[in-house]
Amino acid sequence: MENDIQNGFIVVKYKKFDVEEKEIMDGSLTMMMPYDFELMDEELATIKYPGEDRPDYIYSGKDTTVNLTFTIEESGQIDNEEVEEAKDILEKQIGRLYPSSKIEDSQTIQAGEKNISYFCFDVPLLDGKLYNLMFFMEHRGRLLMGAFNCSIHQKKQWKKVIPQMLMTIQEKFNPDESDQEKGLNAESR
Repeated sequence: MENDIQNGFIVVKYKKFDVEEKEIMDGSLTMMMPYDFELMDEELATIKYPGEDRPDYIYSGKDTTVNLTFTIEESGQIDNEEVEEAKDILEKQIGRLYPSSKIEDSQTIQAGEKNISYFCFDVPLLDGKLYNLMFFMEHRGRLLMGAFNCSIHQKKQWKKVIPQMLMTIQEKFNPDESDQEKGLNAESR
């Protein structure tokens, strides 16, 4: 069976996952993802992602074997056209960090008006390998860096689904920006 997120479900390792549009990152984006993906609680996130460089947002299924993370890079500005260049730089860093891991599927796709650049690689672990897909996009002038990871045994099915999920990302209107603009407009009258 060919997985198509538009069917409202996906099948991974003979298990059906219903998908729905969810608000993510404190409601600033929406994205189609499995129904059971929820924001990981802080205690579990600290265990799974020790260290200060833990992602800002971690979404996972109940068994926490599949994770989708999002982090906003606070330093510097980026525009939509610079996303692919940022991906290329980080792709080279990953290549140096994991020289035995082959970079796969390095490309840029469209999600509405947004460029989303990504690449994939397998990371060797003590008990096997982990499939990783890192993705990048501009979000409100900042670089959004995301990652998807799962067991190498689930790679074949997820590898086809994750780009489909990424193409459903949409920015939501930021009411704070609107209020600021209203204030500026009122002052200029």
